[in-house]
Amino acid sequence: MAEKFKKRKSDQGLKEKDIKKLIHLLDKIKHGIELLYYLLDNRRQDSFVVALFSASLDDFETVIRHEKRETDVLLEIDAPQNLYAILCQGTSIDGGYYFMNRMVGKLREKGARNIYCSEIEISGTNHSIEEVVFRLLNMYQRIKAEKADGEISFHSLR
Repeated sequence: MAEKFKKRKSDQGLKEKDIKKLIHLLDKIKHGIELLYYLLDNRRQDSFVVALFSASLDDFETVIRHEKRETDVLLEIDAPQNLYAILCQGTSIDGGYYFMNRMVGKLREKGARNIYCSEIEISGTNHSIEEVVFRLLNMYQRIKAEKADGEISFHSLR
């Protein structure tokens, strides 16, 4: 008779692949967020937006680079998956939403499919960078799982 294994409490945690994604994302954007936290702490800006997004389009990065401002920082997270993050300095949630909405429109014009975007406005440094990244990735994975093509998931951390 085959032995039946009991589920352990530890089996209810994050999956290995999700932890690896979090670590990778954190490695890619941690220093950028740290710098923007410094600017918030020293009152050099009021807020910023961090966005995580992807789309099925061959020249995806070219479209993003054309649409972003000079002060926005574009970070490649996973090129084969067309997954990028962008740090938008001095931007509120409204500004971040309008920017990503315009981006979705441009991507659709170019024939992009499977457009997924999550973004978080940060207006204070009372949340750890790890929490910001965890929430951002969690929001992104949720809209991707729901196949919410073109929908922008956004949240504000105060």
